[in-house]
Amino acid sequence: MFKKLLLIGVLFFGSQTTVFSQEGKLKKGKESIKEKNTNFSNGTRVTKVSRSNKKSKVSLFDDDVNPFVKIGGYILAYTVYGIAIESPWEFNGRMHDAEISNYPYKEARYGNFIYTDSTNYNITRFDITNNFVRESKNLYGNNFGVNFRFFKRFALDIDYLYLSENVNGNRDSFSLYSALLKYYRIRTQRFDAWFGLGIMHVGSDVNETRFGLGVGAELFIAKPISIDFYHKWTRVNNRGVQKTKVLLKYHLKNYHISSGYEDFKIGVSNIKAFSIGVGASF
Repeated sequence: MFKKLLLIGVLFFGSQTTVFSQEGKLKKGKESIKEKNTNFSNGTRVTKVSRSNKKSKVSLFDDDVNPFVKIGGYILAYTVYGIAIESPWEFNGRMHDAEISNYPYKEARYGNFIYTDSTNYNITRFDITNNFVRESKNLYGNNFGVNFRFFKRFALDIDYLYLSENVNGNRDSFSLYSALLKYYRIRTQRFDAWFGLGIMHVGSDVNETRFGLGVGAELFIAKPISIDFYHKWTRVNNRGVQKTKVLLKYHLKNYHISSGYEDFKIGVSNIKAFSIGVGASF
């Protein structure tokens, strides 16, 4: 009798394990971000009611605003501008006039930006990359991106991530599109860093578009090596969708090969993948 019960238990848990294993990371991640959370209190939806006597917004330009409040507001705004865009000490510095280089390591002393007074630089530049990513033999994909630089400090960054997973013969996929307007806050010849704002769209079975954020940097150690990093994220139905990369690049004139680590968070699922790819600057 005990042996029969043990056999039934083994078969039961084995069947549960099989069912669980059939649900891969992509499916679990997509299901988690499709769930819409609604706040309820005692079975009743909670809504905010604005008061009719609510005060109108106060502007720093209003005459009845305390002058000390005005001064504090101007100082705060100027400080935020200095941190995010450019401080007064940088205005007359070399970084203020940094130009877009034709391509990284055209000369050994500079990367994406160059300090020069000549006209030997690019007004615009396209950086195109394509990376194959793989976590396991069953989960892999491709990450394609285009970065269009313009006006010395700005870039339009568009990329497309596609992941595919095979679980017990069942194939699932995930796609993520992003478009960010980037501002290069630090523009030295050896190091540059940026932040970006835009939109991110989760395709596949989710089909949701949300506001997206990103930060990134590239360090040029010594010709022909650099380290490239970025992190982009958004939220869909209170679940995070993120992509992170840390790549080592080897530059060959206006081309490069890269290898490193990429991490993708899709709701409850986290994918850690090896990355290898190529790129070019024009």
